[in-house]
Amino acid sequence: MKRLLPLALLLLAACAPRQTAHTPRPDAAPFTRYVAMGDSITAGFQSGGLTAESQRSAYPRLLGERAGLDVPMPEVQDPGCPPPVGVTGTKNCTLRQPGAVSPVVAVPGAKVGDVLRSTDTRVTDPDPQLYDADLYRAILGPGTTQLEAALARRPLFVTLWIGNNDVLLPTLRGRPDQATPLESFRADYATLVDRLLAGGVRSLVLMTVPDVTRVPALIPVRQLRLVGVVDDSCRGQDVYFGSVIVGRASKAAPLSCNAPEALTAAEYAQSQRIVEGYNAAIREIAAARGVPVFDVTRVLDTLPGRPLIPTAASPFGRSFSLDGVHPSNLAHQRFARELAVFMNRQFGTDLDTRP
Repeated sequence: MKRLLPLALLLLAACAPRQTAHTPRPDAAPFTRYVAMGDSITAGFQSGGLTAESQRSAYPRLLGERAGLDVPMPEVQDPGCPPPVGVTGTKNCTLRQPGAVSPVVAVPGAKVGDVLRSTDTRVTDPDPQLYDADLYRAILGPGTTQLEAALARRPLFVTLWIGNNDVLLPTLRGRPDQATPLESFRADYATLVDRLLAGGVRSLVLMTVPDVTRVPALIPVRQLRLVGVVDDSCRGQDVYFGSVIVGRASKAAPLSCNAPEALTAAEYAQSQRIVEGYNAAIREIAAARGVPVFDVTRVLDTLPGRPLIPTAASPFGRSFSLDGVHPSNLAHQRFARELAVFMNRQFGTDLDTRP
């Protein structure tokens, strides 16, 4: 019987379907000189930190793999810049390969205006939770904006996913009124798109801003009541708190629904309207210039939802990393695949779209 087992395994292996390499059509438009622009999601930020491991799992690198391209990331050294949740050690933004030029120029914390104007030494009204000069210097080099870095790589294909930070953090802080005003957003976004097209970009994909009220890091008060970290002012209230604010609460020092950090139902709806305004502006700018728009919500809607019973290893489920804001490896894989399908349809490329 023992002698038959290896033979049976060999026969099963011979019958199993083989994963063959994807061969692009001979008439396909070549997918070359790809540059990815954006913020922390595009950079590969996960679980509150940026590491080489999370960078290698980011959708731009996975999209490149589907085209047979090597898309090197600006990988930082351990334990990360900053280290992710649960990892100890001092923040380290030193690159693993100093001087390496990556086509992924996305900077964590960037807003639309930052792509145009901010560098490691120049920023207007920096937010301490968003702006990190060390990250700008590591990813873009000294004195360089994200736009300048992108154009210096002479890109033909560009994905641009920016605008999330213009509204996300104000929402998590309970202050959507502090989001980037729509007119400022529209003006900066239009300038950015025009400069990319004037700089030689032939195939530009604009990506929408997701509904930031749906991130798991925005926690409804009904859940917080179950663990006793809100006071009686929250009784019967439809209010949300950001996870960072919740992390400071306790039974001895509960949160008040009258505090400015509380996101009321009216403010919740306000955040959604801001996102709708941003996306309407993106689509208007795109339509006027003949640029396609990739709807990220369509991908997010296909991802697994929040778990009924959270665990310490995966408190927000399979779709989000441990910070409840940034997508997980699974989500990045889905984005890469759907972008490959989208680009094939829009530009005549033949990227691998297999699951």
